[in-house]
Amino acid sequence: MSLSREFWQGKRVFVTSPTSFLGAWTCLSLTYLGAQVFGFGEASSEALSLFDVSGLAQKISMTYADIRDEKSLSDTLNFAQSDIVLHLGELGFLFEEDRKSPELIAKSVVGTANLLELLRETASVRALVVASSDKVYARPAVVPSVEDSALGAYEILPTARLCSELVTLSYRHSFFNPDKYNKHKIALATARLGAGVGGGDFALKSFMREAVESVRGGGPMVLRHPSSMRSWIHVLDQVRGLLLLAEKLLERGPKLAPTYNLGSNSMATVGDALELIKRSWMGSVEGVALSSKATSVHGTMNSDLALQDLGWQPVLSVEESIKAAVTWYRAYFNGTSEEEILRQLKLHL
Repeated sequence: MSLSREFWQGKRVFVTSPTSFLGAWTCLSLTYLGAQVFGFGEASSEALSLFDVSGLAQKISMTYADIRDEKSLSDTLNFAQSDIVLHLGELGFLFEEDRKSPELIAKSVVGTANLLELLRETASVRALVVASSDKVYARPAVVPSVEDSALGAYEILPTARLCSELVTLSYRHSFFNPDKYNKHKIALATARLGAGVGGGDFALKSFMREAVESVRGGGPMVLRHPSSMRSWIHVLDQVRGLLLLAEKLLERGPKLAPTYNLGSNSMATVGDALELIKRSWMGSVEGVALSSKATSVHGTMNSDLALQDLGWQPVLSVEESIKAAVTWYRAYFNGTSEEEILRQLKLHL
């Protein structure tokens, strides 16, 4: 199902962590659809970010602050008077766990609680979507996980996201209960996402960044787990799912489920994905060093509920997702990334 420009035109949308990879593509999509966007979050710590490259600071109303800063959050929410809130989480990556674990957990728990508490007093908001992770499920999973599959704690970042999700669902039960919707008028749900692939991912040690640098002549790429089987999904498929969920929450109120998987069954090994990048770029990587880890499978979710309730399913295959990402990076290095962003938004939303 495609997004409705008529629905989003003029909508006031509050987005947390807009400087993240997912956040930037979400804000670009919203501005393309005609929404008025209010961003709240910290500046990216990366030397390059899609948020900066695309000039989003000039396209949205942006507040730079820590989500644990209750006064800044309150002031920004009151100023935005938004219809919809998209809580995309905190900036943080798995390789930062060893030095940022307490901070990531604090931002996830305290930040999410701050936001939800303030929404109890924000009369304009009618829908809230909270992004979570595909890694919240207990492992190993014999079959793709459904929304009520067992949950488990593993790496710090997805565990922090799980904490954020549990805080959200607790508030849903205690203060935004669907049975009392006529009183509070806020519908909310959480969405579990995997790592999206797309242009503009400049995060240190991200797969796309390392692969692109290698293909462009940056030397051999060391694949940590080349035979690891992963589900691959384009970031705009994820954004479309988040925005469709917000649409339905605003239109149908409390009739939706509390949690949705937004995942892909399009699978490929990490090694095969690199080959697709090389083929799309029509380049080569000499002397790629491969580790010898046994094959494993990550990030398999059953998203039938999202198809049933939202009409959402991923559109792009592994090959199409990687080709779209490579096309963006080629445009970036040729100085035409703005045009390519617009082309991909028109094509995929």
